[in-house]
Amino acid sequence: MKKTISFIVLLCLAGFTAGAQLPALSRTADGAYRLTVDGEPFLMIAGELHNSSSSTKVYMDALWPRLKSLNLNTVLAAVSWEQFEPEEGVYDYEMVDYLISESRANGLKLCILWFGTWKNGESSYVPMWVKRDTQRFFRMKTADGGVVETVSPFCDAAREADARAFAALMARIREVDTDHTVIMMQPENEVGIFADMDYNDTALAAFEGQVPEQLMKYLSDNKKNLKEEVASVWAANGSKRRGTWKEVFGDNPQAREFLMAWTYAGYMNSVAEAGKAVLPLPMFVNCWIVQAPGDLPGVYPNGGPVSRVMDIWKAGAPSIDVVAPDIYLPDFKSIVREYHRADNPLLIPESTVDPGRAFYAFAEHDALCYSPFAIEDAAGNLQFSAAYEVLGQLMPRIAAHAGTDKMRGIMRYGEEEGETFVFDGYSVEITYEDPEKPAYGLVIQTAQDEFLFAGINFVATVASTGVGRTGYIGQVWEGRYRDGRWEPTRLLNGDETRHHAALRVRGIAVGSGGAPRSFEADNSQEVFEYSPLGRDAVMVPGIYKVTVYTR
Repeated sequence: MKKTISFIVLLCLAGFTAGAQLPALSRTADGAYRLTVDGEPFLMIAGELHNSSSSTKVYMDALWPRLKSLNLNTVLAAVSWEQFEPEEGVYDYEMVDYLISESRANGLKLCILWFGTWKNGESSYVPMWVKRDTQRFFRMKTADGGVVETVSPFCDAAREADARAFAALMARIREVDTDHTVIMMQPENEVGIFADMDYNDTALAAFEGQVPEQLMKYLSDNKKNLKEEVASVWAANGSKRRGTWKEVFGDNPQAREFLMAWTYAGYMNSVAEAGKAVLPLPMFVNCWIVQAPGDLPGVYPNGGPVSRVMDIWKAGAPSIDVVAPDIYLPDFKSIVREYHRADNPLLIPESTVDPGRAFYAFAEHDALCYSPFAIEDAAGNLQFSAAYEVLGQLMPRIAAHAGTDKMRGIMRYGEEEGETFVFDGYSVEITYEDPEKPAYGLVIQTAQDEFLFAGINFVATVASTGVGRTGYIGQVWEGRYRDGRWEPTRLLNGDETRHHAALRVRGIAVGSGGAPRSFEADNSQEVFEYSPLGRDAVMVPGIYKVTVYTR
C-alpha cells in the first residue's frame, strides 16, 4: 500500500499517543536503566536478521519458524528508506505492516532498524531520487578532491528528507501497532566515513568555525568524567572554553574526528527527534567499534559513536537514548565496560551466536539487549536455543536485580581460571575446570541464605565473610521456571555436589527428543559420563537453587 502524506499532517498528529503503556526507558532506584514493555521490565533476548532478509514477504515467510525455534523474544529487522519512500513523499507501508503483524503473530517483539542515509558508512539504502540528485544531496569529498558515493552528513537537504521519512515511518507504526509490538528504533546503522574527514566546502568551513556552545558547555560541565581520548586532546590545547575546532582541539586527526562525530550526532538527533515527535519510542544508535587501540579515525568509521567520542555524541544527540556497540571482537568483557556508563546502558544489537556473552551482559552489566547478527543462520543450534530458553525463564529475576550488588555474571575468557564474588554475608568462588569447554552463567543472591545459579561448566563454592564463621552449602535443587513458578526436577547431593562441598554446574544434557537429563556425576575421583540420551547429547545451561548456612 502506498500513500502520500505531508510532514505538516504528521506534526499535527504528534500530540496523539496510541495507548497508555508505550515502551519506555527508565531508571531503577539502584541507578540501572530499565526497558519496560506493557508496564513490565523487559530484557531483549534477541536476534538481528541479515540485512536483506526483511525486504520481502516471500523471503521472511520461511524465517518465522526458525526464529521461534531459537526462543527469541525480540527480532531486530531492517526497513530501508529506498523501499519505504520510492518516490519523494510517497510511502510504501507493505513491509512495515507485515513485520509488525507477523512479529505479533509469532509472539515476538520487534525492533526496527532504519537503513536511511547511511548503513555501514555508505548510502546504498537511500532512494533512487536521492542517489540521482547529487546537487541537492551532495556527497562527501576526499582530501584530494575526489567525490565518493556517500551522502555528506553536512547536507541539510538530506537530513530534512531523512527526518521526514522517519517521521512518516513512526506515524505508520503508531497507526497499526496498537499493542506495542515495536519496542525500540535504531535510526541509521554504523555511521562514519573511512577517511580522516569529509573535505567538501561545507565541512571545511565548519572546521574553521567555532565549536558550538552546546558542546563546550557539555565538556565543561562533565570535565571530571570525560573519556580520556577527549579529555587529553582538550587539555593539550589549554582546555579553552571557546574557539574554532583547531583552536580548542588542535589541527590533528582527533580534532577532525570530533567535528565529524558532532556532525553525525546532530544529523541523527534530528532524525530521532522528528520520529519521537510522532511516537516517542526509545531509540539507539549502533557503531562499528575501534578494532585496535592504535587505530586512527578513518581506519574505523570516523565520526561514528565509538566509545572514544561517546561524550561528543551525548552532547550532540540528546534524543538518542543509547549508544550501542556491535561486538565481534574476542575481548568482550573489556568492550562492554567501555560502553556501559552511568549515562549509557549496555545494549548489544550485533554480536556472535555465543550464549555466554548474553548471560554475562545481562547479569554483569544490566544489559537491555543481546542480539547476535544473522540470527536465522543459528536455527538448529540446540545449545544456543536452550540457553536462550533459560534466559527467558530467568528474565524476571535478572530484571529485578539489575543495578544491585546481588547479581554477577560469569564467563571465562582467555586463560582465566576463575573469580570470586562477595555478597551479603558470603563469598562465592567460581572455578573453571575444563579449558576446552565454554563456561558461563550467573549467580543471584535471592535471599540472605539463598542463591540462584544458572549456567554451564563451572564449579561454585561458598564461604562466610563473617569473622570466625564458616559457610556451607545446605541444599541444592535443580529445576526450571514455568510460567514464572519454580519447578524442581532433582534434589542434588552426594556425587553431584561432592556431598555439598561444591555446586557442580555441569549443565543439562539434551538429546534429539528434547528431554533434559543429568550429564555427569562424580564418583570419588573419577568423572564419568552419565547420559541416558547417549554420548551425542548436547549440553545446555542448568538452573539451581542453593540454600547456604554458616556456623
